[in-house]
Amino acid sequence: AAAWAACASTKVAPAAAAPRLRAAAYAESGGAPKDVADCSELGAREALFAALDGEDDAKARRLVALGCAYAVHEADCGERGPALKVPYLLLEDAIDAVSSLEAETWWGEVEKHAPTLTKPELFARGKLVLLRTCNGLLKRLSRARQAELCGRILLFMAGAWPMSERSALNIKGECHVDNVTAFEDAGAFEAHDGEDDKDATPPDYETYSGFWAVQAWLADPPKALNDKTNFLKAADACLSALEETACSEDDMQRARDAWLSARPRDAGPGEALRSKPTKPFGEMEAGDVDASDRPASASSVVLGHKYLTNSRLLRIQLRDPILRTQVATQMAIALDYLRRELEERKRDDWASAPLARAKAIVRGTPPNGPEAASSLDAMLEREVHWADWKKAGCPSFEKKPFTEEEAWPRVKREAYMPPIPAILKKRQAKREEAEAKKKAEELTLQEKVDKLHAAIPTLEEHLKKWEEADDPDNDIDDEYHPRHDPVYRFRALRLIAQTKLPWFADMHKCELDTAVDKCFPNRKKRSDRPPDPPARAVVKKPAKAPAPAPDDDGAKASKKRGRDDGAAAEPSKRRRGGDDDPSDS
Repeated sequence: AAAWAACASTKVAPAAAAPRLRAAAYAESGGAPKDVADCSELGAREALFAALDGEDDAKARRLVALGCAYAVHEADCGERGPALKVPYLLLEDAIDAVSSLEAETWWGEVEKHAPTLTKPELFARGKLVLLRTCNGLLKRLSRARQAELCGRILLFMAGAWPMSERSALNIKGECHVDNVTAFEDAGAFEAHDGEDDKDATPPDYETYSGFWAVQAWLADPPKALNDKTNFLKAADACLSALEETACSEDDMQRARDAWLSARPRDAGPGEALRSKPTKPFGEMEAGDVDASDRPASASSVVLGHKYLTNSRLLRIQLRDPILRTQVATQMAIALDYLRRELEERKRDDWASAPLARAKAIVRGTPPNGPEAASSLDAMLEREVHWADWKKAGCPSFEKKPFTEEEAWPRVKREAYMPPIPAILKKRQAKREEAEAKKKAEELTLQEKVDKLHAAIPTLEEHLKKWEEADDPDNDIDDEYHPRHDPVYRFRALRLIAQTKLPWFADMHKCELDTAVDKCFPNRKKRSDRPPDPPARAVVKKPAKAPAPAPDDDGAKASKKRGRDDGAAAEPSKRRRGGDDDPSDS
């Protein structure tokens, strides 16, 4: 304790003072690891108690910083025992010693040393102490007056503990049976019945009691599996009361228009269950909501309130959109749980019908019913995965990073082994079998001829395309007319020659229009169709005139000159067509 107090009184850095504290603990305990941890813990807590008793907050904060540095030094030296819990115990003692109004200043110390407190080697030893500190402080704080501090604590816990932490889970599925909803009996209801407005028709006691009695079943849904009759009776009374007071389509549309006009453009899908209407449905107009006047406290509502159960308020409550959405959402969550349990136990499904009614009530409640129903469906779907994860033992979500060997495993290449003769024979047999099957399925020459002959159309079928192209009702452009297709015209002439040979007497220049008129006498023809293009004339090239034959004297002189001048002159004259040079004659 003296060493801790001395280090806290001086301006020595906590990291530099940690080895001195460790040496002092070893000197006092004699070197036993367990005794070293006990000496360090007792000395630090005694020094902190003295500082808090003397109202020296600065010294107390320095002691907490020394505790964090000491735990880090012990972890660096290889210590994994109780000595690592010293900073967590100091923070717990300090927070427990102050009032709830002064706790915010000490919670700042927790956030200041959060990087040290959440180190894996320290957090593994002190997480239970830190959890006890956070939960104890949350119980002492006021959720209404100190909501910001409560939120900071919850955010710290969400960041410090992993998602797979079992301490924050309801592993056994226990229900909050202490949540009791009390309502009036028949005598009190009759006494209040006479005080209601005479112009309005108040609900009867059966509707009133059934509406609030279902809360006992919603607080403990597993109880309904053993007594479905009474549960279904209460659920039907509650759902019927909500369905009988549903708004009309006009009221729904009017309230929805007002909500959409006031809703921020960047509102996300989760805004559906948080948007708060300003008036009951039936009284909401398009100008009732001003988008510029929407503070955070007035634009959102958290489902989960406890409502007054006075019978005189029920007629107004049944038309309140927030209450309708909350009660119908409670019913949907409980009924979906019962449906899954019945399916798992392979029993008759009696929960799906009231579940559909509850979802329909949420969807039909203005002003944001469709969005709230969509959010509810997504929430119920996530609940299924959440329940399966808890039934699997809450396996960890975090995965260790891959090492280089795991990311790029070395695969040993198998040595090449030549196939043995048995495998080769098997492969050859498969190939022969495939070839034989292909050959058996192949058509014979006669079958192929018959197939091609059967595919030849009749003359009427072939000329039908020409007749449709000429029909003005079809409005087919001339460039797509079959008369421009030489293959089509050739096949048409072949068919006419085979079946209607006498028609050629009337078909001048093989005009197919005449054949089409004979096949379709009453057909429609376009008058603006351009005439058929004329047949392209074949231009013949003129033949070259033969060269004149030379006389005998000229031939003899040419031969004599050819012998004298050499053999090279004769091919040159032959290329010139045998013309005589005038100088040679």
